[in-house]
Amino acid sequence: MKTKIVILIIGTAFLFLQQQSLTSQSKINFLEGNLAFSKPTGFFSRNIPQVKIGFEAGYLRQLKAEKPLFWGISVYYHPINTASATIEEFLDFNLVNFDYTTTSNLLGFNGKMRFYPDIYLGKTELYLEALFGYKWLFTSTSKTLSDDQDSSDSSFERGSLSLTYGAAAGINYPVYNQLFINLRVNYLPGLSTSYFVRNNSSTVTYSSIELFDLKKSTTDIVRWDIGVTWRFTGKNEE
Repeated sequence: MKTKIVILIIGTAFLFLQQQSLTSQSKINFLEGNLAFSKPTGFFSRNIPQVKIGFEAGYLRQLKAEKPLFWGISVYYHPINTASATIEEFLDFNLVNFDYTTTSNLLGFNGKMRFYPDIYLGKTELYLEALFGYKWLFTSTSKTLSDDQDSSDSSFERGSLSLTYGAAAGINYPVYNQLFINLRVNYLPGLSTSYFVRNNSSTVTYSSIELFDLKKSTTDIVRWDIGVTWRFTGKNEE
């Protein structure tokens, strides 16, 4: 399931960049890839208190040449909880073991506006962002025959959207040609929605989904990003 998510994100980004290349001008573009650390806050932290590690990728394009204003998109992903169980079931009149694994996830999409104020700390550039999008909290379960790992099935348990908005501040520091170190902190409140979280006191009878409880709350997070930014310039229009 995680592999399919990554392929979908990469494919979407590739198609988006291909479309942009058809109409590109001599404007600055950014491609970003970051390791992301998200800390739920408020009511969300009561159900998910731990910091979650994932990744973030983004693309930005200058609105107008020579102006310090950019628009773009951002995608981020965090696995939230995972639980596994082995359950005996009848298959062709024989009692066999099946391995169940349930994973809850957070997948976020944001549109963003970035502004570079005329403030420099040596080579370091400061920027500010306004963000708007949504978080998708979803849960899936896989079922695999213990003696045959190639025989597996998966089911989608539940998914729900949380409208999100927020702001971010970050810095770019040049390290080589058009490559920059990127550091950023994001505050991303989100509207109330339902999602599954791990319950360590639950027991299993038929599936690992029983190890999760359905909760509902706002989905506020603070996310720290650390990674790289590649800057490139589009072609001139004829």
